[in-house]
Amino acid sequence: MKSVIVTGASSGIGKAASTKLAGAGYKVYGLARSFDKLQEMARRLANFVPVEFDVARPDRFDKVLDPIIASGVFGLVNNAGYVEPGAIEDLSMESIRAQFETNFFGLVGVTKKVLPTLIAQKEGRIVNVSSMAGMVSLPTIGMYCATKHALEAFTEALRIELWNTGIKVASINPGVIETNIHSVTDEKVSQLKNSRFAKAYRKYLRETPRGLPASIVADAIHDAVSSPKPKYRYLLGSAKEKAGVRLRRIAPDDTIHALVARRVLE
Repeated sequence: MKSVIVTGASSGIGKAASTKLAGAGYKVYGLARSFDKLQEMARRLANFVPVEFDVARPDRFDKVLDPIIASGVFGLVNNAGYVEPGAIEDLSMESIRAQFETNFFGLVGVTKKVLPTLIAQKEGRIVNVSSMAGMVSLPTIGMYCATKHALEAFTEALRIELWNTGIKVASINPGVIETNIHSVTDEKVSQLKNSRFAKAYRKYLRETPRGLPASIVADAIHDAVSSPKPKYRYLLGSAKEKAGVRLRRIAPDDTIHALVARRVLE
């Protein structure tokens, strides 16, 4: 039975991916801070091992990850992450660093822990759950976009570095998905009611479109883990979202910036 580590496994995409992979016969080590939720999942999922873990606590990586790695690992699904909305001027440096610690630095640290084993066994999968926000940048979530842009660069470099090792690297790029990733949004927006972007924040809450179910992303993650030739990038979202990503590549910067500013900020 091949083993897969999934970070951020207690909810949303991580929960859906863990359920999909365990159902497909993989032994899944589900990592998250919410250990009670993981235990609940373990009661109904065969092959699921709950592990309390904070991706933003590198001082505990050895203690938690070494026993898992020693037992054998085939795949790593880097899913843990969150969005804290806010214009750059409204976010503290502390909150910016916290987003990067979870969304990027923690991910890199976990990958580096697992990588030597995958290289030694000459096979494996590394699946990074990025976002369409890693391919475009939007006002009021610019720091989240920055973490995902960093992840895109990391994933591409890693894939090239591992090209002849037997390890496949894939990027999952969802648009809006029905998860709890925006769970901090309501509280954050209420704290920023005096910001010059207050209207934009309210619009962000009201007009965020209904997303695709997390199961769609879980299906893509399963394919990236199990396929002999997985795609490098799984672009998941509505036709409108995909068109926006493609348009960003070809349209003049001034045109795109004006369109987005009017749509989001006015």
